[in-house]
Amino acid sequence: MMVVVGCGLLLIGDSQASAQEKAFRIGVLGLGPRKPPVWRCGPRDPQQPPAEPQAERLPADALGLRDGLEKLGYVEYQPETKGRTGRRFTLDVRMGDLEAVRRFAHEFAQERVDVIFAFPTLPVRAAQEATRARPIPIIFAAVSDPVADGFVESLSRPGGWLTGVTTQLVPGSGKRVEVFKEMVPSLRHLLTIYKADFMVAQRSLVEMRKAAAGVGVTLIERHASTRAEIQAVLNTFRWDSVDGIIFPVDAVLVSNADLVLSKSLELRVPSFGILDFLAEWGALAAYGPSPYWAGVRAAHYVDKILKGAKPADLPVEPTDPAFVVNLKAAACLGISVSPVILHHADQVIR
Repeated sequence: MMVVVGCGLLLIGDSQASAQEKAFRIGVLGLGPRKPPVWRCGPRDPQQPPAEPQAERLPADALGLRDGLEKLGYVEYQPETKGRTGRRFTLDVRMGDLEAVRRFAHEFAQERVDVIFAFPTLPVRAAQEATRARPIPIIFAAVSDPVADGFVESLSRPGGWLTGVTTQLVPGSGKRVEVFKEMVPSLRHLLTIYKADFMVAQRSLVEMRKAAAGVGVTLIERHASTRAEIQAVLNTFRWDSVDGIIFPVDAVLVSNADLVLSKSLELRVPSFGILDFLAEWGALAAYGPSPYWAGVRAAHYVDKILKGAKPADLPVEPTDPAFVVNLKAAACLGISVSPVILHHADQVIR
């Protein structure tokens, strides 16, 4: 697999597939590349420069898609797999900020890839808009409400060129606040950052505000639309005024999670995530779906479409959320997690 880094991240198999071994081309579209944070517990030595996080080589959603296709008998087209039997495929993974993602979506449309796999909501919309004139099957993941977002007519009958896996993140927004409060009883003021004009985030905030009021927590809201704006919020915020950070359903914040999690660990202010990998990266806990397993399930859609099925006839499937607790982060933050909480966790990172 060749890697080219430019405005986004491009990973693509050898395009010189033989006529006898034609490879299906799957365009993968996402925000990022995300950067797993460098763990640091407490303030760093001022004499030591901060360690820079390395961008993930392949996002969990795309990794799950690749593994899922291989389990279905497909073979990623690479020189070392030439002798293996199975239908060939290539992954063309392109990630960047929203402007770059829109450009990549138009390139996929012009190049007529066989299928587009897009995640989360903003890249899905970019793919939808870029392919209106010449439709291409689009499989989505990490979309909380595909009906409200106008991607499908209904979950059972999508009725167009889009279908996929819904993560139903918004309905869990209030529960995250409640669980966070249960884990950290001293929680009184909670910071959340989101893109002000992102409707999914707005729907998430409705649930969060209601839950916060119910458990006696004040939600402090800040707006940011880019990595630089998120960094500015984190650099200028009065950290003595909050007890925790919570992720709303916001793609921009998740794609820049390293900034939030690094600050959380450095200042020992606990954070709570919406996807399982955020706990793996340093959040105290997370309640939400797994992008990897969403990618695995998306592989079944790709398989059916490559065999002739229409997206319009493939029902949208929900993914179940998981509750993940990171005891390493808890130790760093000086938080003792009760046995009752651990009993209800689906995964405990020790």
